[in-house]
Amino acid sequence: MSSEQYYDNLIVQKIYAGRQHYQVNGLDYSPEGYILEESPQESKCWLLDTKKVYSHTALRECLIAGILCNDSHLQENKAGQWIVNGNSVEGALIAAASKAKLNQSSLQQLMPKLATIVLASRCRSMATLHPNVDGKIIYIKGAPEIILPRAQHMVDDSGKLVELDSERVVIEAELMIKEGLQVLAFAKKQVPTEKTSLNQADLESRLVFLGLQGIT
Repeated sequence: MSSEQYYDNLIVQKIYAGRQHYQVNGLDYSPEGYILEESPQESKCWLLDTKKVYSHTALRECLIAGILCNDSHLQENKAGQWIVNGNSVEGALIAAASKAKLNQSSLQQLMPKLATIVLASRCRSMATLHPNVDGKIIYIKGAPEIILPRAQHMVDDSGKLVELDSERVVIEAELMIKEGLQVLAFAKKQVPTEKTSLNQADLESRLVFLGLQGIT
């Protein structure tokens, strides 16, 4: 893990997961803030409390992927500022999840990182292996053009696996990019319990798309 500290705060502004749109409220890496469900057609937003966030399965899983597929962590300094030890983009992902009351330390204890593979270091594209109740799970983050061709299914808002509408996801990513956001896509893949390492072949197919996060 890098010990470099970044003060040029980045924030997650928008999330697309489970065919739903969300806005993230907050100015910095602080856990203070909240998540809003957005209806672009009606130009309306609804505040999501913690219970409602947990009922939106794709949103929750997208946020968890951002926390666990991550080499950085946040801390509060003596001046009361929240800073990131590591990468600014990864700090933004942790901060967004913390606004949904997801705690990185608790999740890392529950699902420790067992292996990591970097897909593209420049844009922090990577995959990590973790234990879960069904065996082991891989979480992947990267540019949409890296993730989407390798996914056939997605998690919908209720948590069901459905066919991936990659054309729709590409449109949503392009809309975020037009707003000046850096877009990361997130996916997962369930693997057997005996899995102990990662290689490129593990990530070539059968990924389950979780969502997009737009960062600025």
